[in-house]
Amino acid sequence: MTDTPAAERPETSPHCDDPHDHTGHDHPPTGADLVRDLVKALSIQTILIVALAVVMLLAILPAAPMSPLPLLLGIVLGAAQLAVLVGTSLFVSRTRRQLAVNPGLLAVRSAAEEVLRVAAVLLAVLLWPADIRPDLGVWVGAGAALVWLVLAAAQTVTTRRRIAKPGEWSKEAISTLLSQRVGARSTVIMRLLDVIGTAAFQIGATVLVILSPVLVIGTVVLSIGIGMSTLVLHRRPPAERSRSPWAYAPLVLGLLALALAGFGLAAL
Repeated sequence: MTDTPAAERPETSPHCDDPHDHTGHDHPPTGADLVRDLVKALSIQTILIVALAVVMLLAILPAAPMSPLPLLLGIVLGAAQLAVLVGTSLFVSRTRRQLAVNPGLLAVRSAAEEVLRVAAVLLAVLLWPADIRPDLGVWVGAGAALVWLVLAAAQTVTTRRRIAKPGEWSKEAISTLLSQRVGARSTVIMRLLDVIGTAAFQIGATVLVILSPVLVIGTVVLSIGIGMSTLVLHRRPPAERSRSPWAYAPLVLGLLALALAGFGLAAL
């Protein structure tokens, strides 16, 4: 009996018998893979949010008023808006959870936030009448934006720690992401776009209101539009959200408010 030539032996084929060779096959990420990717992505997101806050503060320096206190007033405004959000959330949790997706409650919350903005703007004009009004609007708006940026950074750090630490919350979160086929990259990118849109809207809306109190109606409409887009998006499966045009509405509307404010400043 003659031996089979080595070149014809099947075991020499590069991909036949190696059980660990996955060349040519696509495998979904495991839970460990997703945890690793999320921890890395959330770390990068935290750095980017902090960098965004620093860039924002540096960008508004040319419009600095005589006193830095308008920035503090803006921080108070942002804190008050956050209190409205927390208050409505507690009201929903203690009454009917269906109200969380009720457009009427969303409209009331948006109107309350814009009333607070008008009050902060009027107070700034009364406290610092010698300063240029648009500059006051920029700094008050930046202060409010800073509150939401700090909140976003804190939430990101907390989420990263909870994901990295084994536990029921982490297991449930990873299981949900795996079942819905939601990747770490898309999750982090969409959140970062929302944060940018929020900061842009805070500055743009405050400048618009200080240019003309009548424009508060427009800022309410834009605020409701941002909230409505979020409600519509949450009704879609998580895997489809990043592909929906509604996912980019907060960013687009925030940049629109900032652009309108820029046009208003340029027209002065």
